[in-house]
Amino acid sequence: MSEKRGVPSETIQQIRERIDIVDLISTYVSLSKAGQNFKGLCPFHSEKSPSFSVNPVSQYFHCFGCQAGGDAFTFLMKQENLDFMEALRDLSERAGIALPEQRQTTARMESGVSRERYIHLYQLAASWYHQNLQESSEAQGARAYLDQRGISREFWTTFQIGYAPEGWNGLSKWMERQSVNIDELIHAGLIIRKQKEGAQGFSTYDRFRNRVMFPIGDARGQVVAFGGRVMDDEASPKYLNSSETDLFHKGRSLYNLDKARQSATAEGRFYLVEGYFDVIALREHGIPNAVAPLGTALTADHVQILRRFVPSVMLVFDGDSAGVNAALRTLDLFLNSGMDVRVLLLPIGDDPDTYVRKNGVEAFRELERRAATLLDFVVTSVLDKAKKDSIQDRVKRADEVLGILQKTKNPLEKDEYLKVVSERLGIRQDLLRKRLPTLRVRVDSVRPGSEPSQAIPAITLPTGKREERDVIILLLQGRLDSSHIRELEEDVFTIPVYQHIMTQAIHFRDETGQIDLEGVRGLLSEDPTYDAVVAQLSVWDLYLEDPYAHVVGCLGILRNKRLQRQLDELIGQLKIAEREGRHDDVDALNRQIHGIRNQKVGFMVS
Repeated sequence: MSEKRGVPSETIQQIRERIDIVDLISTYVSLSKAGQNFKGLCPFHSEKSPSFSVNPVSQYFHCFGCQAGGDAFTFLMKQENLDFMEALRDLSERAGIALPEQRQTTARMESGVSRERYIHLYQLAASWYHQNLQESSEAQGARAYLDQRGISREFWTTFQIGYAPEGWNGLSKWMERQSVNIDELIHAGLIIRKQKEGAQGFSTYDRFRNRVMFPIGDARGQVVAFGGRVMDDEASPKYLNSSETDLFHKGRSLYNLDKARQSATAEGRFYLVEGYFDVIALREHGIPNAVAPLGTALTADHVQILRRFVPSVMLVFDGDSAGVNAALRTLDLFLNSGMDVRVLLLPIGDDPDTYVRKNGVEAFRELERRAATLLDFVVTSVLDKAKKDSIQDRVKRADEVLGILQKTKNPLEKDEYLKVVSERLGIRQDLLRKRLPTLRVRVDSVRPGSEPSQAIPAITLPTGKREERDVIILLLQGRLDSSHIRELEEDVFTIPVYQHIMTQAIHFRDETGQIDLEGVRGLLSEDPTYDAVVAQLSVWDLYLEDPYAHVVGCLGILRNKRLQRQLDELIGQLKIAEREGRHDDVDALNRQIHGIRNQKVGFMVS
């Protein structure tokens, strides 16, 4: 294998062998065992049933929906929008394998700061803010504020909560002493540059000042942004987030996802709340799987992220009108998602933070047990507004509910709710059923401001020649024993892609009949065409009652077909020799033909 940007191929191969792709992908997707593979919802396109497979033996993934596939490097590059060297650096750190210093990547994002440098700057800032909270005399007010909010000192550390001092350039001065230049801080969004009024030049100041700071992590827990909260509720804005960057998008980020993911996957549920304090309060009271959007409405991307990990979401809202309206707005996002979504409404005047601190976790759990499904909550909310003495209002509310029901694809749900509407509003079911199709409602399945996603062209594997495909599948999945591997011959394969894979495999075969599959995959991964095919075949579900007999049969068929090809070629040569009167050649060709026919008979008998 050749080097990539100067990194020895042996080092790349060591990293590939050390990384467990199931563990890596489980950071982003909830995977469950399915036969020889692990399956989950694809992180690269929207789907309702799992078509994303990961094979722990081959260390490949493949999605049979969007056709994305590859190894650990491919996955991380696609998931995190990295180039190869950035993915290599990341995986080398995970694997504990050092890269040569001179080979470290200097690739830069659009912001002008490399990904590694960006994360380093944000972690430096998080450490400084956290140290300020714990030690600085200026942070006395912040400490008192957090104590008053009931957050224990232990959880200051768990969530790395910090404090940004009131001055204009405390962070920038400290960062300069850490050999960080102003331009990097500007590009990273940690300080702001402003043109001086009435003069040439610019001045700079810290983005966050006199705020309690909440680091926001990506799926791996690396700090990529901050949320800052003022301690005076009259000040504005109450919350301030980092500006969006290449690594941070509010509409695709959830606070505490990195910490909540594992417990949510185990329980099968996320609790979706509204703010940082809600998340922390629930964690302190034994509910670690709460997450919150970052000061923005829930988006389709948020829903997709949640669906990758869990089948169920508990929406926790304040019981006032704003909380009810927030719950109602989630309907289009969650409807037909395949998730079990329930709504927990708190008493008016409470949020999760205040409620659980006043009433305890058992009271919260009781509300949870009574939580309605999202659709039931929405329908009931509409029906509760109906004025029973007004025909016009009852008809209006009926149309509202029918418009909602038209969005669901479940016919049983529609029928059951039509009965409820009929009973509550006193309108005959047959009239409601006739009215339902006339209310055409547009279901917005595309994120506002985005273009509909284009289908990725499928990688078409060759049709026919199943025995060639099956042998390659079993080879790549490590399911051939040494006796079969010793019998492999590349010239029995006729399909070029399979023949090429087999050629490389034989190149990595040793005298004991073993094949260095990691070496094969590493070499093939250098060609995107073969990498995609190998990924698909490596996770192919090939269920066999007797794999040994199947392999013997496939190899026998392939050898027999090769003999038939040789026979056809010799018969063609014989006809030409007979026509030209070359008697010696005719005799020689007849002997060869007879020998091959005997081999075919011998194979068939054996």
